[in-house]
Amino acid sequence: MNNNSLKKKLDFPVIIIPCVLVAVLCILFFVFPEKSNEAFAIINPIFRDKLGLTYLFVNLGGFILAFYLAFSRFGKIVLGDPGDKPAHSFFSWGAMMFCCGLAGDILFYSFTEWTNYVQEPYIQSLGDPFHVSNAYSMFFWSNYWLYLVISVCFAFVIFVRKRNRQKFSEVLRPVLKKQTDGILGKIIDVFSVFVIVCAVTCSICFSLPVITTCLNSLCGIPNTAATTVIVILIVCVLYTTSVLRGIKGINLLSKICIYVFFFLVAYIFLFGGESRYILESSFKQLGILFDKLPFMFTDIDPTRTSTFVQDYCVFYDAYWLTWVITVPYFIAIISKGMTVKQVILGGLLFAVPGGLLGFLVIPNYGMAQQLLHGVDILGIYNETGDIYNVISTTISTLPLAKVVMAILILSMVCFCATSFDSISLSCSYYSYKNIDRNDTPAKRVRFFWAVVLSLFPIALISANAPYDNLQNVAVLAGFPAAILFVLCVISFIKDAGKYLHEDPGKLTEATQAAAE
Repeated sequence: MNNNSLKKKLDFPVIIIPCVLVAVLCILFFVFPEKSNEAFAIINPIFRDKLGLTYLFVNLGGFILAFYLAFSRFGKIVLGDPGDKPAHSFFSWGAMMFCCGLAGDILFYSFTEWTNYVQEPYIQSLGDPFHVSNAYSMFFWSNYWLYLVISVCFAFVIFVRKRNRQKFSEVLRPVLKKQTDGILGKIIDVFSVFVIVCAVTCSICFSLPVITTCLNSLCGIPNTAATTVIVILIVCVLYTTSVLRGIKGINLLSKICIYVFFFLVAYIFLFGGESRYILESSFKQLGILFDKLPFMFTDIDPTRTSTFVQDYCVFYDAYWLTWVITVPYFIAIISKGMTVKQVILGGLLFAVPGGLLGFLVIPNYGMAQQLLHGVDILGIYNETGDIYNVISTTISTLPLAKVVMAILILSMVCFCATSFDSISLSCSYYSYKNIDRNDTPAKRVRFFWAVVLSLFPIALISANAPYDNLQNVAVLAGFPAAILFVLCVISFIKDAGKYLHEDPGKLTEATQAAAE
């Protein structure tokens, strides 16, 4: 494809405006850090405190809606043509779906999150803080239903309605109508890409220092900004290579990631010497989780006697809603030929247990060291304030600690690469004015996004600029994302309901073919 032909197909405002906005914000946060902190000190309470109930309501609604869509008449809709079968095996699909939405966050927080929660007075008031804290962690990291609900909305538009305008605003066409092609639709599409770039930048900045900390413990490599930049470049090369190969490359890397992750978890469980404690604690924590599940969904503190709900419950709901902007699109494009029910239930059966496994084994191993063996992980964290030291301290207690450290590094690299290659591909599709559902974005476009998504974190880390406020921007975006979530659902139910009345016989035929 020649340059002129490609340029005509690209939607430059959707490509350029978000990148410029993120660049401007990065510069402002670097030049005016105190003013930025003051601004967010005013803005954050509005969204977390005054509007916090909105996030909780949407998360609970998304959970209920996921099962409604799966078991209602909508669950039988095949995301494709009659006779289409799933494009990927369940394991391949599940691996890509699981990896695309987690980056390295699942490993980072499974090692560290409990150290924050057990010291919270609110958690201590609910029972044994060690067990209650991990029950909350499992709840916070199981919200895949939000991704899956929106992914079927995208897949319906792409594979059933066969629309070539593959953008977030296109999913909202039944609600926005003509405004989809106007300024409102453009604003939504620019906002979507802007949030993606912010979220990815923050994820890289927070996750990859885990690798540099481990490298320092493993072989004495200085834990500096330069080391982190080199690590980012290595990850960039890996996921750029993957995304240039398209879905096949992402599929391969996702499988490797899954194997390495499960090997790491299995090693800690089998050879860490704490199998009994992990099993018994997991059994108890799952009981707490299921017992308190309705409470966790609706946990809000009207009297504001504690900040836990605003700091964590509202934060995580906003966090997931922010990623709803990007992750569901990738899940949609790998779900051709599946039914709505298969996508939702298959996603929940693969992603939720996978995430729970990590949060049952890794935190409980760390807690065992704290409670049974006198390894004062909490004391080390409180004294140094360095959350990354929690990870290196925990791993140092394992047999063959340096080998485990190397496996953790490999797992982190794989998780980050598999997440960012899928996001790069999603951004590449968003970059086109129109693109056929069977076409793949040009390699130049995929390469562009792979590089851009690395440049911002490299710039922030190299300049030693604060990136907490960029994370604040991404999380604040969770509120408009919640509105878009609701509009997406309304649009899908409206359009899918119309589709079900168009040709019931065609639907039955397609459903039978998918089942076969």
